[in-house]
Amino acid sequence: MLKFNHVHIKGPDPKKTAQWYIDVFGARTIEEFLIRGAPTIAIDLCGVRINITGLAPGQKLPSGSAKPHLGLEHICVETDDLEPLVAKLKARGAEVLDAPPPAASGAQAVFIRAPDNVRIEVLKPARR
Repeated sequence: MLKFNHVHIKGPDPKKTAQWYIDVFGARTIEEFLIRGAPTIAIDLCGVRINITGLAPGQKLPSGSAKPHLGLEHICVETDDLEPLVAKLKARGAEVLDAPPPAASGAQAVFIRAPDNVRIEVLKPARR
């Protein structure tokens, strides 16, 4: 049996990052623990576990990028009310990176830079 377990975000202040996801998207804290000495907060975001971890003692990492890139490129959340959510994200310091025109199907998306240079797509699907 195989099932999806989690997405992992690393950043300098896991408590601050977790709180952003709680405040903006209504995520909830699952647990706090250490991974190899690094403080970690697990949150549930729309049914997906996200582990947010600080740096382990002595660990040095390069900055991430919210620009399109190879590898894990972005995570996506879905909403039925795009404009108010994007306004809330901007008010919380998120930077809009791209807002392509609506797709032929009517779907709309906005890409933002979240804390720790995470790229998030906020998607309003086409009416079904």
